[in-house]
Amino acid sequence: MELYTYNPITKSTNLSPLLPRMPLRPPAPGTALVLAPRKGDLVTIRHGESVPDAWYGTYRQVYAVDVTEHRLVLSMPLLSRNPAFGFPSLVRLNCRVADPAEIVLRGIMDVSGALYLPVQRMLRRVSRDFDIGELHQAEDALTESMRTFSGDAALRLRNVTVEVVVDGNEIVASGRAYRDIERDTRLMEMRRERHLRMLRKDGAEGLIAEIMEREGPRAAYDMIANAEREERQELLVAWQAVLKNSEADREPWESLQAERALRDRMNGGSSSPFGGIRSTRLRGTLAPAPSLEEESRDGGDGRRTSRVRGLRPTKIEDPDR
Repeated sequence: MELYTYNPITKSTNLSPLLPRMPLRPPAPGTALVLAPRKGDLVTIRHGESVPDAWYGTYRQVYAVDVTEHRLVLSMPLLSRNPAFGFPSLVRLNCRVADPAEIVLRGIMDVSGALYLPVQRMLRRVSRDFDIGELHQAEDALTESMRTFSGDAALRLRNVTVEVVVDGNEIVASGRAYRDIERDTRLMEMRRERHLRMLRKDGAEGLIAEIMEREGPRAAYDMIANAEREERQELLVAWQAVLKNSEADREPWESLQAERALRDRMNGGSSSPFGGIRSTRLRGTLAPAPSLEEESRDGGDGRRTSRVRGLRPTKIEDPDR
C-alpha cells in the first residue's frame, strides 16, 4: 500500500525517576527502542536484543521507532527548460529507518517532509534540461538519476521511480483538440486533392467554374477581367520598352522580331482563361508584319536591297482605352 508519509516515532514515553521501578521490555518485531539515559548518549535496542539496566530509573525517556519498510509517494512539480512550464511528477520509493537514534536526534516525524527538498533538488538538476514536450525522455532521465540514490544515515531508500503525470481534464481537452486538428487536416487534404485534380483536368477554367458555382457569374467574370487586365498591362510595359530601346545598337531584324511578337499578342487572343472577355476588333486591322528575311528585290540600279533594313517599329496604343 502506498502512503504519502508516515511518522517513524510511534510512541514516546517520559520515565519517572521515582518508584515504582519496573523493567523495560524489549521491542516487538519491526520496532526499535531508543533510550535516552539521564547521562550519556542515546541507546538503540532492536528486536531480539535485551535492554541494559532495564529499570525505569535509569532512563529519562524511551522512544518506539518503526523500522519496517514503507512505500511512499511524493508529489512535486519540476521545472522544465522553460521556467514558465513544469512537469507535475510523482516520486515513488521504498523507505525504511536505518538508524533509529538519528531519527530521534533529528526529530523526524514526517518522512516525506524530510525527503522532499533533497529529492526535489536532485530531480530539478535533470528536469531543467528537457522541454515540456519531451515528457517521456524526461521521465526516463529522472528515474535514471535516482537509481543510485539510497538515502542518508537516518533513512534508506530503494526502488525510486519518477512518473511525470498529466491532469485528467487536460488529457481529455488535449485529446479532443488533437482529434479536431486531425479531422481539419484530413478535410483540408481532401479539398486540396480535389482542387489539384480539377486543375490537372480543366486548368484555370476549372477553378473559375468552381467560383461561378459558389459566388455566381459576376465573380467569375471579374476574375477573368482582372487576369486579362493584368496581362494587357504587362504587354503595354513590354511594348514601351521595345519602343524606347529600338534605337539601341542592335540589328533591325531583332527589333522587328520583338515588335511582331508583341503586336501579335496585343491584337491576338488573350492568354487569360477562356480567351479573355475583350473583343478582337483590332485583329486584322493592321497590315501583316513582313517576314524577318524577305526575298531581296532589284532596286533599279543593279543593287539588291533588303526591306528589313532601316525598319522602325510602329507605336500601337491600348485598344481598350
